Amino acid sequence: MGYLFLTSGLFLGWALGANHHGNVFGPAVQTKMIKFKYAAMISSIFVILGSLAEGSGGSATLNRLGAVNASAGAFTVALATALAIALMTKIKLPVSTSQAIVGAIIGWNIFAGMMIDYHSLVNIVSSWVIAPVLSAAIAFGLYHLFKHILNHSHVHLLHLDAWNRWGLVIIGAFGAYSLGANNIANVVGIFISSSPFKDIYLTPAFRITGLQQLYFWGAASIALGMCTYSKKVMETVGNDLLKLSPITGLIVVMSSSLVLYLFGSHELQQLLINLHLPTIPLVPLSSSQATIGAVIGVGLTKGGRNIHFNTMGKISLGWVTAPTLACILTFFLLFFVQNVFEQPVVNPTAYQFYKDEMLELQKRGIDLDALAEVNGRHYENARELNAALNKIEKLNRKQKLIICTVTQVNPLKVDYNLLNKQLEPNFLTPEQWKTLRNLDGHTYLHNWQLEKDLQNLSPEWHFKPETNQNQIYNNDLQNKLKAIYNICQISPSQETEG
Repeated sequence: MGYLFLTSGLFLGWALGANHHGNVFGPAVQTKMIKFKYAAMISSIFVILGSLAEGSGGSATLNRLGAVNASAGAFTVALATALAIALMTKIKLPVSTSQAIVGAIIGWNIFAGMMIDYHSLVNIVSSWVIAPVLSAAIAFGLYHLFKHILNHSHVHLLHLDAWNRWGLVIIGAFGAYSLGANNIANVVGIFISSSPFKDIYLTPAFRITGLQQLYFWGAASIALGMCTYSKKVMETVGNDLLKLSPITGLIVVMSSSLVLYLFGSHELQQLLINLHLPTIPLVPLSSSQATIGAVIGVGLTKGGRNIHFNTMGKISLGWVTAPTLACILTFFLLFFVQNVFEQPVVNPTAYQFYKDEMLELQKRGIDLDALAEVNGRHYENARELNAALNKIEKLNRKQKLIICTVTQVNPLKVDYNLLNKQLEPNFLTPEQWKTLRNLDGHTYLHNWQLEKDLQNLSPEWHFKPETNQNQIYNNDLQNKLKAIYNICQISPSQETEG
């Protein structure tokens, strides 16, 4: 059944490839510098490489916004997103997959009664503003740089044409790589916790992980969309908004690809940290918005006279419509899947306010007097909990998120052999493996209880102060803990102690 649920994610990947291929090779194809079939072949190769090499950048951000915890729920979220994008593609609008998937996840949160992490939402939404502005600024600067070089180089026209052709191919390949690295999270990010793929051991020392398989099939579906149905959208990007020449087409693709890479590369983030420079959040970015921003940046070099603002208004309408439509579709499809097909789209999560939880909340700065109404209570799901917390006026949203995290029941049992089998040997340090061996067989009701025991046994499980320099380390440690929680999770019906 897990593989069947994944089909909606593959449909979403197809829709993304069909809609976003124009952002990568649209200018090159529309200016006749490269044939569509060659563009599709190059894009297919590099979008898969980018997905496998650096595809995990934005997945964590989407999971913080809303961790869809049931396979049928993930199927429905992806299906609603794909339907919204396919509709936009049908009417030749380059829309934002990032916006559509965020709208769909919010729809799932509303249906499930989950609290929305507005910090993660702000990070994502702010990128929707920053991306086109940054892309326009880069394109504006590159245009003047190219113009200065060409005015002083005296390159023969035939040589210029050949260089531009190769430039479009190379930058297009880089654009496809960046698209895979940044946008694969939109396609399969919601399936990570319910992936049907198991690790494949080719030799005792080499294996293909389930996550790598998930990313590969997601990337393959993007490539299929690029090859089969992307030509229509290329017309909008290549001609309708602004008539592009081969050189301005090169500038547009280069600018948008750089912006996608900036928001999707772990290596670049680490380099910025090492240089003590501000970092850029790793979030799934809208390649359409980056491309449109670059086109506008080129248009502004000529005073904006050649920009077709009617088309710009039509595209902007699509950016608003896609997340709204995806949110509404998700809500109603979840209701349909749950009640007609009787598939669980939300796995109920219990919450409790007993002695251990109340003490931990006090340590995290929560005023226990404000929790008098819920003290000693047990809630069967997030909707019941949120209804109770919303009646407490003294609590702000940040405090409510802390309360949800601490009181959430997630029974765990440390199984060292299972962890050793499912995790790469170098995923954890030798010291971290040692502490897990010492806790083999221990059971817990909450994630934070296991985390505390790990921290008591070794300083290598301690988070560092939240500074720019420690960002990569803390994110890596958080990913390790999440992997351990997923593997060690047991049925709530089993007896636990801890």
